[in-house]
Amino acid sequence: YRMHQATMGFSSEEFYDNTLVADPRVVSHLLADLPNLVTDDLTDSPLLFIDTAGANWEEQLEPDGESKFNPDEGRLLLRLLEQLLDDGLSPKEIAVIAPYAAQVRWLRDHCNDSRVEIDTVDGFQGREKEAVLISLVRSNSTGEIGFLGDKRRMNVAMTRARRKLLMIGDSATLGQHDFFSRLLAYFEQHGSYKSVWEYGI
Repeated sequence: YRMHQATMGFSSEEFYDNTLVADPRVVSHLLADLPNLVTDDLTDSPLLFIDTAGANWEEQLEPDGESKFNPDEGRLLLRLLEQLLDDGLSPKEIAVIAPYAAQVRWLRDHCNDSRVEIDTVDGFQGREKEAVLISLVRSNSTGEIGFLGDKRRMNVAMTRARRKLLMIGDSATLGQHDFFSRLLAYFEQHGSYKSVWEYGI
């Protein structure tokens, strides 16, 4: 498979009985290995989950619809996107994915580089990018995650990444569900779990 072994590992465990094998040429490739890229905390590791629990970054409902968005999460994601662009990653090699159309619209409206593709999970099905940034949106006091509970769609989103998978979400909401509880544990096992408070929020 085309992905770094750590990027692929969770999906292999969760969906494929550990049968996925990374191609030897890509098993440990990172963004930092690409020509002319700066090496820093974003480019020298394959995984990152940023936990927004405790920040009160609650989801919002779009005024004229039923789709949800999370502007605080969006602002952090765009900040990290800018860092990747500053590090030298081509905007054409980055996918920004959100499960909710309202979050996609918010991100498109606020992104400074129109060459970066921002779309729903379904919009990226069958395609891949060097870096994938995912905003999970859901953050509420009742633990409701709606169609984020569709594990196979989440698998599609996560397996678009070749060298870097970055996810932002609220563990207090998501972690009440077995799939996301296992996902969070996987990121922790790989030393790739950080609190939003580490980003100067």
